[in-house]
Amino acid sequence: MAERTFGWVQEAYTISNLKNVVRVFVPDSDINKLLRKDKIPRLISEEYQKDDMIKHLSSNKMNIPYMLLKGKGTPKGYTRTNSPCSGIIQAVLPGQRKEYQGDWPADSFLRWAVSMGFLNYNHEKDTCSISELGYRYAVSADDSKEEKDILTEAFLSYPPVCRVLSLLENGNIMTKFEIGCQIGFVGEAGFTSIPQNLILQGLSSAVSSEERNKLLSDTEGTSDKYVRTICAWLKSVKWVMQVSKSVTADLGYMTYTDTITQSYQITLEGKKVLKYARGTSKFKRIDKRVMWDMLSTKPSDRDYLRNRRTYLIKYLSSTYRSLEEIISHLQANGMTEDKGTISDDIQGLINIGINVNRNENKYKIMDRIIELDIPDSIKSIDASKSDLSLLKDKIRRKLSHINHKYLVLIDLGFDGKADREYELQTADLLTGELEFKGSRLGDARKPDVCVFYDKNGLIIDNKAYSKGYSLPIKQADEMLRYIEENQKRDKSINPNEWWTIFNDDVNKFNFAFVSGEFTGGFKDRLENISRRSHINGAAINSVNLLLLAEEIKSGRLSYGDVFAKFECNDEIII
Repeated sequence: MAERTFGWVQEAYTISNLKNVVRVFVPDSDINKLLRKDKIPRLISEEYQKDDMIKHLSSNKMNIPYMLLKGKGTPKGYTRTNSPCSGIIQAVLPGQRKEYQGDWPADSFLRWAVSMGFLNYNHEKDTCSISELGYRYAVSADDSKEEKDILTEAFLSYPPVCRVLSLLENGNIMTKFEIGCQIGFVGEAGFTSIPQNLILQGLSSAVSSEERNKLLSDTEGTSDKYVRTICAWLKSVKWVMQVSKSVTADLGYMTYTDTITQSYQITLEGKKVLKYARGTSKFKRIDKRVMWDMLSTKPSDRDYLRNRRTYLIKYLSSTYRSLEEIISHLQANGMTEDKGTISDDIQGLINIGINVNRNENKYKIMDRIIELDIPDSIKSIDASKSDLSLLKDKIRRKLSHINHKYLVLIDLGFDGKADREYELQTADLLTGELEFKGSRLGDARKPDVCVFYDKNGLIIDNKAYSKGYSLPIKQADEMLRYIEENQKRDKSINPNEWWTIFNDDVNKFNFAFVSGEFTGGFKDRLENISRRSHINGAAINSVNLLLLAEEIKSGRLSYGDVFAKFECNDEIII
């Protein structure tokens, strides 16, 4: 079975392009004929199986291999701007400087069409075909009432659309970050949102409009991107409107106020269609299409997590169930889970747009869920929980004061491509969940995170590595340079003056390295930094950082005691 992720879409906005993608599957439609007779012969070489493409497009019942639709990535020797056309959907989508787009936009539009129920995807054969709803949509007249009704049905059958509309229902304006932090499964890689207060801090230090725009457009979590994409669709059908919102973050020692233009407000039409989604009043409830693939995206054991959540959804769809009953049901299906994990999963179902009702201590899904099944190829595989998930479950049980969304730090600490998010979530844990002051800095010639409390300051370097972090000499020297710059505070040495993050009365400092796991001779390097700088520090992994936060928030550990722990020049173990 091919590794594909359906149910979540980024960077696909234009509804007319979506319709053309669906029309590809209608024999002798204008777009189908254009592809067969002109675009594919002209744009696609034999190397990319253009004859096979034309053959599939000429069939009365099309079941087209996904790779022929999506195409391939950028070949060696090419760049994204000049890479050849290698897929059917690439040829459908007009580019800015050329007639076609790359495989990433093609994949995004395919996932959009599948998520809306316009295309059917066969997991076993890795092929796409048109659905009955998709055919009705493809042959409907543009801008007709029929087209509008079909789009309404398709959008409202997609749970994340309903989630976004529900969050906006009260009429308040919300930024993409305020919505994004309430989308997806709790504390899981694949559903991250950038803390808005840290965005405001970054905007306050931006020196140009280009820097501001880059920060607002480039600094997003995956859930923030999903929100931005969904809201673009909802703007097109006039269910939401995009407005600017003035937002403020009061961080105790500093207040930041700025305007975020990617903010949204529901319209009267949006409130009206939400009644269709819920089946309130005279409206018949629209069935929710939940794909197995959308129940987890990034974790290495995502098949296990998808299976668990599939069993959970089906079990909660018939009647009210208690947590104890759910645990027994999962146990009967070979899955051993506890109440904390199940509670987080139920919140995750709500966050993706499934209507879960709680009656006393029992739960029931009020929607009729369709098209949710575990693929046959997965049923024959022993999909098991990863060591990382087992670790998160263990830590989850110990976090009674800390928000479980920060469990994502365990994932991020081992994700070598998530440095920025790791820094941001670390800063948010310390300054948003706890009472430290400070921020993520994390740009060129700045430490990743700096925090302080009373007269104590901490200079932090985040390092996300898949196989653990040994603290190489180069990174040790970099920390030493930050310590020396903070000691000298000479603008001629570093013009960005990052040390101004600390209040004037902060006079005692420590340093820290934060990673998923530490290996090798990191302790020798910690001692070397301390010996050369006359400042003590420590290493702490994501798990122990979470446990340390729990100790602080529970009141079992004072802030002064915390800084004392960073005097050890060793790894902190809670």
